[in-house]
Amino acid sequence: MQYTKYLPRKWHIIASTFKMWTSGKKTNPSITYSIIQSHPLRILDKVTYQTRNKSKSIVGYDTLDNDQFNWRGKGILKPFSSKWKIIYIDKDVLIIKFSSTLVTQPGMDILLRNKQNADSYKIQLLNHPEKFNLNAKTIQKFKWLF
Repeated sequence: MQYTKYLPRKWHIIASTFKMWTSGKKTNPSITYSIIQSHPLRILDKVTYQTRNKSKSIVGYDTLDNDQFNWRGKGILKPFSSKWKIIYIDKDVLIIKFSSTLVTQPGMDILLRNKQNADSYKIQLLNHPEKFNLNAKTIQKFKWLF
């Protein structure tokens, strides 16, 4: 996969199976990936979201190991780690699957480069999940966040 071609940028989470996003307490989630080094691939991973009209963030580092990334929190989050992998990526759509941490459950996110296209992609994903390396059973587990 060409991680360095598509991954670095801001991505908007439009659907998720992750309770942190599906509960409605944290809204407007996005992830910004910035490449720190190419070999081995290391990325700065910044998750931002809104809660009670405040912007909050979770920052960590991702290191590519074969076909998955190892995430490690930054600062006070350094004790936390997780593994995640890309299920699908192109210039507009990113689908990731991640493992649990000490305090979170595993889950999946569907992200778009431009969240204004969310309605169009929702229809495509629901009607043709196989085009995005998903199946009908899996796509039904997602909660749409818009």
